[in-house]
Amino acid sequence: MTEAAGPKRPMSQKKAREFVDDARLVLRDAETRHYEVVTGDGTVLGHVEPAYKAGRRSGWNGWAAGSTPSSARPAQPTRDQAGVEVLRQWIAMATAKPRSL
Repeated sequence: MTEAAGPKRPMSQKKAREFVDDARLVLRDAETRHYEVVTGDGTVLGHVEPAYKAGRRSGWNGWAAGSTPSSARPAQPTRDQAGVEVLRQWIAMATAKPRSL
């Protein structure tokens, strides 16, 4: 991008919410129970996967959510709540003001 073009404007809250309005959880791997949050046009917004915690008998600790697969994030109690967290994170990124380097 050239200096004359200026910084890219962030997406408005309204546009971001319209973009994610038809998003849904899609099971990508039944064995590992990994899901993706996908829009109607197939855009992957983030991932939802089981979260495990050491020291628990079952190891199970809820659902991790984010734009990249990782169980290191704080766990949500339900898969649907984790999906909503993915949408919240995506909207926050899409509407953030660009940082200068």
